[in-house]
Amino acid sequence: MVAYVSKLAAKTAPHFGRLNLSNLLSYTPNLAIWGGASFAGIFVFTEGWPLFQDTFFKKLPVFGSHWVKEVAPEDSPQ
Repeated sequence: MVAYVSKLAAKTAPHFGRLNLSNLLSYTPNLAIWGGASFAGIFVFTEGWPLFQDTFFKKLPVFGSHWVKEVAPEDSPQ
């Protein structure tokens, strides 16, 4: 005997537009590289800003002393 199926037994994969899980996993290395490069670019372009120096750069364990400005007492206007 042959059993007939009245409709197709297939499921659609969850997706968001053209992006599904397998596409996202294949894009992961590129996204990580671009994310790291943009993160490094933010740090390069904000190096001279005092707010970022006080918040981030002076708190770095090894290189934080590079951004600490020590003024000699004879050069201080006080």
